[in-house]
Amino acid sequence: MAGTILIGYDDSEGADRALDRAIAEATSSGDTLVVLSVLEMLLDPEGPQNFGSINESAEMMPLVEPPELEALFARARGRIEEAGLEADYVWAVGNAADKIGATARDREARLVVLGAQHHGFLSRLIGTDVAAEVERELGSSVLVVD
Repeated sequence: MAGTILIGYDDSEGADRALDRAIAEATSSGDTLVVLSVLEMLLDPEGPQNFGSINESAEMMPLVEPPELEALFARARGRIEEAGLEADYVWAVGNAADKIGATARDREARLVVLGAQHHGFLSRLIGTDVAAEVERELGSSVLVVD
């Protein structure tokens, strides 16, 4: 029975290696691919944008897909289609490990494939390892590609 493979994808060489591995896995297993790109930000843009007064409700600003994701997803799409596969392309904003874990659960991914060097700017700044955090959260369903 085919499942879902989630790929954490950014502009790193590690993510490219993870994509290659996920394509190979999906080709042999018949799994569906989901390519996820997470934009890390210090403040949560999905939280209240206006704190107003007690009598006013906080308003949200709608999130729009950043233009830089178009080129990133186009690169992944080209490699995936070249292999004769299709994928869903999704993006999120926030802590990469949290968003990868949440998306894996939402999509019921049987496997999450990440590059060993899958670190965003904030992760490098504060010294966190996204792949290790996702492995701790999801366990054996995570494949970290060197």
